[in-house]
Amino acid sequence: MAKQMPDTSAGPREPWPQGIWAAVPTPFRDDQTLDVAGIRHNAARFRALGLAGIFCNGLMGEGWSLDLDDRRRIVEATVEAAGVGLPVGVVTTHGSTAETIALSRHAAAAGVDHIVLMRPAGLFSPAELADLVRIVADSAACRVVLFDSEAQSGGYPAAVIRDLALEGRIQAVKCTRSGDAAAALRAECGGVISICDPYESHALGNLVRFEQRALYADPEPYLYQLPGRQPIHEYFACHARGDATTMLEQHSALEPVRRVYQRWIEVPLMRGQPINAALKHWCRRMGLAAGPVRRPLHGLEAKAAAALDADLDNAFVAVFGAVPEALAAL
Repeated sequence: MAKQMPDTSAGPREPWPQGIWAAVPTPFRDDQTLDVAGIRHNAARFRALGLAGIFCNGLMGEGWSLDLDDRRRIVEATVEAAGVGLPVGVVTTHGSTAETIALSRHAAAAGVDHIVLMRPAGLFSPAELADLVRIVADSAACRVVLFDSEAQSGGYPAAVIRDLALEGRIQAVKCTRSGDAAAALRAECGGVISICDPYESHALGNLVRFEQRALYADPEPYLYQLPGRQPIHEYFACHARGDATTMLEQHSALEPVRRVYQRWIEVPLMRGQPINAALKHWCRRMGLAAGPVRRPLHGLEAKAAAALDADLDNAFVAVFGAVPEALAAL
């Protein structure tokens, strides 16, 4: 297939996505069924945090545990609860190509902002992977983000990403490999699309080095922030107005919380280890609906939960002056 360069006749396009996005959990009831009321509760919090958007049904949302009906119900409930001001993306990769297409079409019809495609299970040549993305993108007729993760799904070859970007089939990539891998992919794609490094711990370097003003993040934006206390937004805003001194101060002030996140979520995630139990424990302490993890995942054992609680209490007192529950109640 001949490559088609994006149309630049109207001048340079604004990079997309922009602002601070977050991958959200799926709240379950104690009986492991979906907690739709919890989805609505969480969407209200995400709006109050001023997030640019959220995306669901991925790793943070225990997407591997969701059947087709679950996925559709989550999309419909999330889009409805998010309303006009909070765009929603959704991972639509499922067990077969036909199911992925069906979920992608459903998501587009439900009003999502974009779909997210992980590398599917199975053995594919690079050409076959590219064709799969083309088939789904053309079927859904909405924006497409590729989830490029070596630890979770194997990711996509850089040449495949480049070709799909040049054809206009994809609009962004969430690259979870490493900061250096994301930088190499940006060089490979020549600025045609956004290559998003999701780790908040890399965000300052990406702001300064690459002017990457979007943080298409994992859960950091709602684990580190509360309505009226939004340090990630604040240091992004400092960068935008050229206030480097305050930007560094705001970024450094988050370090105690950042270390807790790296210990319990970021480092295990990079190693391909399960993190949903720790994520949901932290979410509950922030006043978010979470519920249990779905089987066969196990909740935190009492000793681990106590250790995470101690880490959170110490970090939040150091950064915000109070434990998470006290802040969430404000």
